[in-house]
Amino acid sequence: MRIGILSDTHGLLREEVKEGLAGVDHIIHAGDIDNPGVVEALEHIAPLTIVRGNADKEWAEQIPSNTSVELGGKLFFIIHNKAGLGAVLPDCDVIVYGHTHKYSLKRSDGRIWFNPGCCGRRKKGQAVTFAIAEINDGDIIFDRVDIDNGGSPDGLPVNIDSVIKKAMKMTDNGKSPEMIARSCGISQELANEICRMYLTHPGIDVQGVITRLT
Repeated sequence: MRIGILSDTHGLLREEVKEGLAGVDHIIHAGDIDNPGVVEALEHIAPLTIVRGNADKEWAEQIPSNTSVELGGKLFFIIHNKAGLGAVLPDCDVIVYGHTHKYSLKRSDGRIWFNPGCCGRRKKGQAVTFAIAEINDGDIIFDRVDIDNGGSPDGLPVNIDSVIKKAMKMTDNGKSPEMIARSCGISQELANEICRMYLTHPGIDVQGVITRLT
């Protein structure tokens, strides 16, 4: 059984992540989704178990703050911030959490503690990671997936300034995010984010968009 495990997408589900999840039997998302569109996209790939993170506001009220799921004979407990576990640990084989944006795999207290890192928008200098876990004959193997940032330290195109300027101009001319993505050579998700910020923050400049993207 193959399980895609990710966290902290923060409204950005990268094409590389969707491609990497293709063919998995189940997906676990450990919170800070930040956009219902991410949930919908993941549900189109595979059955989904998801929890709410601290960045998930009113729209995510129906998503639990923690949950459990049995997959391949192993019981997974999922929570966004492991600090919320308290003194009594859940009876499970694997604790999946997020929040720190840092990939971590440890074995302690008779359990596996696993953080897949951040694979959406994140701070400069942090890796962009998620994982594929494979369960065979009772053994779990975690395969870390690192996404190449294309030479930019913040995961954005190296020509992001000119991309945003062009996207702003095309938005003013009534062009759709789909057309902007094709014309600028960027992902649909990035085009959507640029257009959304430009339209919802009157007077925002290029640097303001870049700051919010990173």
